[in-house]
Amino acid sequence: MAERSPLFLGLVRPPKLLGLPIMYAMVWLFGSVLLFVWVQHMAMLALSALLYPLLWKAADWDPRFIDVIVTSLQETPATPNRRHHGGDSYAP
Repeated sequence: MAERSPLFLGLVRPPKLLGLPIMYAMVWLFGSVLLFVWVQHMAMLALSALLYPLLWKAADWDPRFIDVIVTSLQETPATPNRRHHGGDSYAP
């Protein structure tokens, strides 16, 4: 019966801010502010308003979309096996 309780459902629901998952909302908010501070033009506010529905659709399509992009951009350090068996040209 606990699975149908509104309190239980509210507690297990993923947190959202402005309808976006927290990670998406933080990327959108910080990215918009940094872009606005860098360019210093009001058109950046319009651009950030246009990016909101795109992020909302991306979050709806795949909730871990940003995590996948961030993980793919990270550089993987060389392992000891890769160093000794010629996988990388890294020499300690």
